[in-house]
This record gives sequence, structure tokens and C-alpha cells, in this order.
Amino acid sequence: MNIGIICEFNPFHLGHKHLIDSVKKEDDNIICCMSGNFVQRGEFAVYDKFVRTKVALQNGADIVIELPTVYSTLSAEGFCKAGIELLESTGIVDSIAFGAENDNIDELKAIATKLKDKETQEKIKAEMKNGLSYPVARKNIVDSNLIDSPNNILGIEYLKATKLPAIAVKRIGKGHDTDDKDYSASEIRKTLDINEISSMKNCEVAILSKLRRMSKEDFAKIEDVSEGLENRIYDAVRNATSIEELYDLIKSKRYTHSRIRRIILRAYLDIYEIPQEVPYIRILGFSKKGKNLLADIKKNSTKPIITKISDCDDTTITFFQQECKFTDLYNLGYKKPLPCGTEQRSQIVIM
Repeated sequence: MNIGIICEFNPFHLGHKHLIDSVKKEDDNIICCMSGNFVQRGEFAVYDKFVRTKVALQNGADIVIELPTVYSTLSAEGFCKAGIELLESTGIVDSIAFGAENDNIDELKAIATKLKDKETQEKIKAEMKNGLSYPVARKNIVDSNLIDSPNNILGIEYLKATKLPAIAVKRIGKGHDTDDKDYSASEIRKTLDINEISSMKNCEVAILSKLRRMSKEDFAKIEDVSEGLENRIYDAVRNATSIEELYDLIKSKRYTHSRIRRIILRAYLDIYEIPQEVPYIRILGFSKKGKNLLADIKKNSTKPIITKISDCDDTTITFFQQECKFTDLYNLGYKKPLPCGTEQRSQIVIM
């Protein structure tokens, strides 16, 4: 069986290892769809996508494909939808697996079904008109403790987006955003030396400089900017002297920190347009077992397969070149910035 996992591995920890080990049997293959150099929290990945790909392959993944930046920096719904689209487009994924605080797949499916209902969405929109953020409005309408937990939320979004069989694996450890140095990526990130990783903090002046050159109209073009939020962002940009101060100045009851971080990151990267469908499948790496699957993907995939720039044609080259630009900007996140062109020179990871 070929099992798909949508992931970030930012960084890889024992909880991720537990997920893979829980679902992978002797004859199974794990296909990971992993965020590239920017993650859904609206931040730089601490290690670049090829470093994280290598670690994933060393710990049970068989193929790693990239979730491109324009999708990895979307809200949970957009992030999950694009990840599912990529896994399904390989033509060989039999089921998906994910970690969640609640591993009762039927309970998660029930909420996913309710959230897909048009009437439910209209009720949520009505709540938001009262100045509430989407998570609060959703909680008011769905009225379930299951959507208080981040991994449950992602799991529900996966279930909304796919008809494939799904496996929910109960998350172990203390939980998300705790002091658990074995199972919490956020806690692990706190222990990392900022001089050894890529971080927005390391290129704070470059980001603020870019934002100060933007107009209100520029901010208004960015996904998730609506109802005059561009005015609030524009004013905050003119007063903030740090990224964290900027987030705090923009934040309100309606706009969550994570939403603001994603908007600011997309502004820095000049992401204004998001293709309806992911243009290609980008292979980042594969194991010995995974190599045998590549022929099956090439035979069954509904999208072109890309491993390097020379694989691109006239319909995919522009999107790939955009990703190269994103990597050039990611490289400014190191204490000693890297030069441009590392994306074009990168080598697929083969274990």
C-alpha cells in the first residue's frame, strides 16, 4: 500500500517518526508531500527543504515531493487542499495518514462533512460579520472541542478535501506548542541556534524594507486581505521597527497571529496570484524503495514530473522560476546569507 502524508517536518521529531512507524508495514511505501522552504505558520523553515527531505528519508519516507511556496503559505484549508491534490495526482496513493489529538476518524469525518455544508459556511460568515476571526466563528457554529486542537483541524481539512481512505494516528507527547522537546516542533525550534538556521529574524531589515515600499493597493492584492485590512497593515508597517512589533500592531480580535504572519510573508515574497491547480509534481528525494515507485508515478500521474529546471516546459518554467526566486529570498534568512541560484544548482536527495 502507498500511504500519503502531508507534512512540514520543521524540524523532524519523534512524533513524526511515530506517525510513519504507526502506519508503515513491511510492504508499504510512504509518500510525503512536504512544504518547501516556507511553512504554513508564515515563517521560514528552519532547515531547507533538501536537508529536511534527507532526514525524512532516513526515518521511513520513500518519496518526498514538494508543496510549493504559494500553497504552503495558505490557511489550513488551502494548504491541505493543495497537499491532497498533489498526493492524489501521483495516481498511486491508496490512502492518507495524519497525526491528530483525536484518532477517531468517524468523529473527524462528521465535522468535515458539516463544514462542507453550504449552510454551515453561511452561518460562519454571518458570525465573522460581527468582527470575529474565522476560528472563533467556526467554533461558535460547529460547537465541538475537536476543533480546538491544531492537528485535528488539519486532519478535518484533509478529510474535507479527499475521498481516499484515511488513517488518524493519535499524537503522543505533551502536545502542540508545549515544552515537550521530543514531540513539539515549536519547542525544538526555541532550542536552535539562530546562527545555524534560516529565520525571518536574520533578515528583518530586508523584510521591513520591502514592506515599507508597498502601497495600500499592493497589500490589498494579497490572499486573505479583506475588509480594509490593507489599511491596518499599511499603517502598522510605517510604525513598526521589528517583525514582532508589526504582528502585534496588526493583530485584533478578528485577525489571528497566524493569518497575519502568512500575509506578511506573502508580501515579502510578492505572492499575489495562486494558480487554481498545482502545476507539477516536484520530486525532492527518494529512497531505494521509492525509486521503484517513480516509474509508477510517471505512468499514472495527472501532472508533469519535475526534478530539476531542465525538466520544465513552456507551461511549468515560469512557476519553477518563481520558486527559485523564493529560495533566493529564503537564503537571506541565514546569519551569513547564501547567494542566489542555490535552487537551480540543487541535487535531488537519493538514499
